[in-house]
Amino acid sequence: MTAVCPGPCNNAWRNAEAAGQPHDIPATWGQPIHCLRCANRAHSQLAELPELVVAIGLEAVHGTAPRSSGTIGRTATPCWPGQASRLLTDHIVEGLLGLEDAIPAVRRLPGRAARGREGADVTASVTFLRAHLGWALDRYPGETDSISGETMDPAALIRRWHRTAERFTRRDPRLEHHRVPCPRCDMLTLFRADDDDYIGCRNLACEVLLAPSEFEEHTQRLARKYDLAKAA
Repeated sequence: MTAVCPGPCNNAWRNAEAAGQPHDIPATWGQPIHCLRCANRAHSQLAELPELVVAIGLEAVHGTAPRSSGTIGRTATPCWPGQASRLLTDHIVEGLLGLEDAIPAVRRLPGRAARGREGADVTASVTFLRAHLGWALDRYPGETDSISGETMDPAALIRRWHRTAERFTRRDPRLEHHRVPCPRCDMLTLFRADDDDYIGCRNLACEVLLAPSEFEEHTQRLARKYDLAKAA
């Protein structure tokens, strides 16, 4: 039984559904859970995690020194060099090892007993997960977020680790800012992210969604309006 893909391909559809307004944004269906595009992205992002973990560690050497923390009336507690990179590395490594442990438990497979050096553990964990990711994306229910309580499928976990690592190492792709007024609120708040198929208004009071064809028609109308005003 197929379901609506839980990946970012349906961000626009989910936003439109949550708004409760009529819309014609089509949903992308999974095969059977994730669509092929999101599944391929999960495989690619998982393969890139070992190198990103190394890059996070290098931030402690080549990155900007953190400022001391503290407020008025309190004793400032300076961060030790590399604290941020260490905490993020621990978060990703623990997540990888946790997901690696969970899959054999569900599939009744022998787990990897010997663990030692962090780099070797990350490589071995990613190698195991890449071998079983196809099964996991189709069947494994995933973990539950301790804060929101929402179910997080393996692709969502991998996407979060990858996105956080890219942002920390300043490799994340930036939002594409379309510098034309929004057709609804007239503000210069139209953006498009790499994972989005739609251009969205970031004004919280508007949040209109435009398909690429609709955005092109909008820019053409603005261009005609400008030409008429210039001719007058």
